Amino acid sequence: MKNTVVVMRLSGIACIIVGISLYLYSQHLSRVYYYTDLFRGTIISLFSSTNNLKSHKPSIKYYRVPTNIDEGFTRFGHFLFYITSKETTMREIAQNTISYTSFYTTKSAHDEIQKTNRILTNTIPKNTMLLIPNALPPYVKSMRNTALAQIPKTIGLYYNGEMIGKENTLKQIISYRSIGVNAIVFDAKDVSGIVNYKSSVPLVQKYNLHEKAPIGNVDFLIRFLKEHGIYLIARIAVFRDHLLYQKVPEFAIRERDGSMWNHNSNELWCDPTHKGVQEYAIALAEELAEKGVDEIQFDYIRFPTIGGTSRASFAFHSGKKKKEEIIEEFLCRAHEVLAKKNVRLSVDLFGIIAWQNDVDIQRIGQRIERLAKCCDVISPMLYPSHFNEDFDGFKKPGDNPYYFIMEGTKKFIAQAGNTRIRPWLQAFRWGVSWYNEKYIIDQIRACDDAGAFGYLFWNAANNYDTVFAALHLIKKSAPRNNETQKEKVEKNDLASGKSQ
Repeated sequence: MKNTVVVMRLSGIACIIVGISLYLYSQHLSRVYYYTDLFRGTIISLFSSTNNLKSHKPSIKYYRVPTNIDEGFTRFGHFLFYITSKETTMREIAQNTISYTSFYTTKSAHDEIQKTNRILTNTIPKNTMLLIPNALPPYVKSMRNTALAQIPKTIGLYYNGEMIGKENTLKQIISYRSIGVNAIVFDAKDVSGIVNYKSSVPLVQKYNLHEKAPIGNVDFLIRFLKEHGIYLIARIAVFRDHLLYQKVPEFAIRERDGSMWNHNSNELWCDPTHKGVQEYAIALAEELAEKGVDEIQFDYIRFPTIGGTSRASFAFHSGKKKKEEIIEEFLCRAHEVLAKKNVRLSVDLFGIIAWQNDVDIQRIGQRIERLAKCCDVISPMLYPSHFNEDFDGFKKPGDNPYYFIMEGTKKFIAQAGNTRIRPWLQAFRWGVSWYNEKYIIDQIRACDDAGAFGYLFWNAANNYDTVFAALHLIKKSAPRNNETQKEKVEKNDLASGKSQ
């Protein structure tokens, strides 16, 4: 009997010790994962090929997923729990927790959280504890660049927020790598003003500017594409911003009588001279840089061109200056901020300014040689269809893609110094009589002949069927097995009986 009591006491003590050990282990399990992964990463980096040093991918660094400081979250090893602080909905829970998971869309997170916790209703009471499936491990790789991003010779595609927010789009992008696509431009904020991801920028949160964000988990997007070797460019429409104009009226361009300028227009512009407007764009750029994008692309970095511009009144917070000086100073400040975070800065410029008409330059504030000093890449919008009829002697510029891409690119290169020129190419049929694969190939050939550092394709609806067909044709006709183009021509000549 006495021995039985001793055994029971020892068993009880053992259970307590095991319980305490499990608790301590769970609390420090994250460190185990961290040091294990760090050790593996170090070994891999020591024995990997030196060619990897040319990659734009960041060296291996880790950060702790900060759920321990966010209200409502509890972590136990790899398990993540969320306790509701108020009555809420399953959709709100999915939105609040998705950034700590490997889900990409809010719908996927919603469905799996509901399924895992066997919840049948959409309304969730206060103080409900939920297990969050597919939680990120305690430590994850940081995607932030540890060195200035290497700019590839780009073959890139543009995606709007709605399209890039779909899981199928990500799968398609990876499949396009086989035909040379190596970069993606996605809308972080387009002219609508909607911030397309859940942002921590105070102004976004204060006015809920990301309420309709279509990208459920922007951290997943960045991690996924960069791990698949895609150079990632986040596009920000800077001064044309409809939502900011409406939500923060003091940021709007004013009429001379103090009212909001062009308030009934389809184009709503915030004041490029207003310090708050400029700082907002830089804050979004900084946040995306911290998350790990390789490049920020500023679009609509200019003054408006339509809507009674003579009536417009500006704040001139940095003093009354020429428009081109204001744009230059803003861009230089943004470039300095982003360079410290190892992120490149590019700008979209009107194609017409390459022809150096001073009226155009002074009206919009874009002078190539001034802006080139404050960015890494210039992407001129040289869409042939956007030139006026009879421009440079061409009755219908849209039907002459080689000429306008070639001439425009050469002119930009001549004025941009060492800054790389990477044009936007027309991937849409508007204003064109014969849009097909040859139309795309002619533009690509013009870029190559002019010396551009790659190119980007623009289609507002993200329909790139013609582009893909053209890239397939180019790949199919490219020399194989290290055969040079000259050797290929000679072989074809011999096969056809031609003599040299």
